[in-house]
Amino acid sequence: MFPHEYGAPPIAVPRLPHGRGSLQTGVRAACLFVAAALAGSLPAPGEDVLNGHTIRLDASNKLVSWVAPQDQAYSTVCRRAWDFLLNTVPVEKNGLKSYYSYCCLNLNTMHGTAWPHNPACVNAGLSDGAAAWYAYSGDRRPVELVKNLLLYQLDHGTTPPDWLWGGVPYASASHGDTEYRGAFEFQYSKERLGIGDGYGVIEPDKVGELGAGYLEMWKLTGERRFRDAAIACANALARNVRPGDWGRSPWPFRVYAETGRVREEYSSNVIGPVRLLDELVRLGEGDTAAYGKARAAAWRWMMAFPMRNMAWSAYFEDVYIQDKPYNLNQYSPMETARYLLEHPALDADWKQHVRSLIGFVERTFVVDIPNEPAVQWGANTVSEQIIDTNKMGSHTSRYASVNALWAELTGDAEAREKAYRSFNWATYMCRDNGFVHVGPVDQSLWFSDGYADYIKHFLAGMGAQPEWAPRGENHILRSTSIVSRVNYGSGRVAYTTFDKAGTEVLRLAFVPQNVTVDGARLARRENLNEAGWSFDAKLQVLKVKRSNSTEVVIE
Repeated sequence: MFPHEYGAPPIAVPRLPHGRGSLQTGVRAACLFVAAALAGSLPAPGEDVLNGHTIRLDASNKLVSWVAPQDQAYSTVCRRAWDFLLNTVPVEKNGLKSYYSYCCLNLNTMHGTAWPHNPACVNAGLSDGAAAWYAYSGDRRPVELVKNLLLYQLDHGTTPPDWLWGGVPYASASHGDTEYRGAFEFQYSKERLGIGDGYGVIEPDKVGELGAGYLEMWKLTGERRFRDAAIACANALARNVRPGDWGRSPWPFRVYAETGRVREEYSSNVIGPVRLLDELVRLGEGDTAAYGKARAAAWRWMMAFPMRNMAWSAYFEDVYIQDKPYNLNQYSPMETARYLLEHPALDADWKQHVRSLIGFVERTFVVDIPNEPAVQWGANTVSEQIIDTNKMGSHTSRYASVNALWAELTGDAEAREKAYRSFNWATYMCRDNGFVHVGPVDQSLWFSDGYADYIKHFLAGMGAQPEWAPRGENHILRSTSIVSRVNYGSGRVAYTTFDKAGTEVLRLAFVPQNVTVDGARLARRENLNEAGWSFDAKLQVLKVKRSNSTEVVIE
């Protein structure tokens, strides 16, 4: 129920599945859930195996990763997932690798499945993951993979520039389509409206998310086409922002790009557009005055409505159209919490708000469902949305990464423990060959859930808690800037950043003796209130703070 005092009438929240299961299965599962809840005996997980991996427990009888040693776990699943995308994903009959025109693979044929494709979501998530993985590993291949996906989106999945929403990406496409024009709507069942955005329909929140992805690729490669694409996305968002209320967000969830006619009014995911607009304003690129106004309007609305009434609804592309914010999800509140943790200066009440967002997700999505308890071997497991409550590796790893960031900033030991166990659970979704299942019950392969929305969370977790990264190896775990070039050598790390000021966190295999920035020696300091570097010898963690430089060499 949504509270009356914020203008929203009470709404009974339905629990129905979306495309990963049938309506009949969902109804049966709901009946089993009620019966089990009344009996007080929800099913427990298996004793020995999770998603095909033998369970490993520590001395406290709580879950550790199936990958040993533990400090290799998160790095290993990221590497194997990227290897799968690079080397194993098949080429379809249309001549393209599956992730260009399909959302997911059929487990029997290992080819694309007949379900709406979600290219903007996938490409935006992979952009984040490729940028972080390149800095971490020095492996440029994922950057090239994602660069080609973004170029394809620009050439085959962008609205005409003279439309009201011109020059922006389509969020969806019908399965197998080589041109993205919005997924054709089809009837899900007699009881439900159609699934799919509809032909010519875009999702403005994905305009913001992929716009930010374009901006990252510009920083990585220097190719101005990506910067221009990001600016086109921001221009459309600024041009079409509107006043919002409890049932209308500043940008609709689904809208016909040519005319602006709205298909679905409400999406709580304004943090995607905010992320893009904020960054362009910071860089001084595009119409920064218009971006600032649009961003301020979206921020005010978010704080006035979903931050208060918890109506975090509408993100996923393959659900039926709804006239009210029924279908709550964990994506929007967790990504909003992440943004507040990364930019606490933007919100004086960030601690209160982040604590509230984590609590909402735990109450709503860390819950028992048939055959999948909320807590498994000490690990909180997370469901996706109200109409698809399967436990999933992507969303559990997102929840873990937010808790890891919260623990870093606040010293909250309980949050750190929750992050650690949930990350460990999420590693079990990855097989030895890099095949990442959505979850232990939903064992399908989605390029969003298994890769775009999975890899990046482990990298964020290691950045927040460096001791979870491999000991005895050299890695940039986190940077406030895009790392555009990196070279790892024996006893030496050299890298170039996009921004002239920023901070990096590294775990090293050697004790640094000399750190230079743009050729000048950087001072070692006890704290980093000013430019310099510090080193924790016990954890082998180096922190670098730059004030007016981009070239860093550590020896």
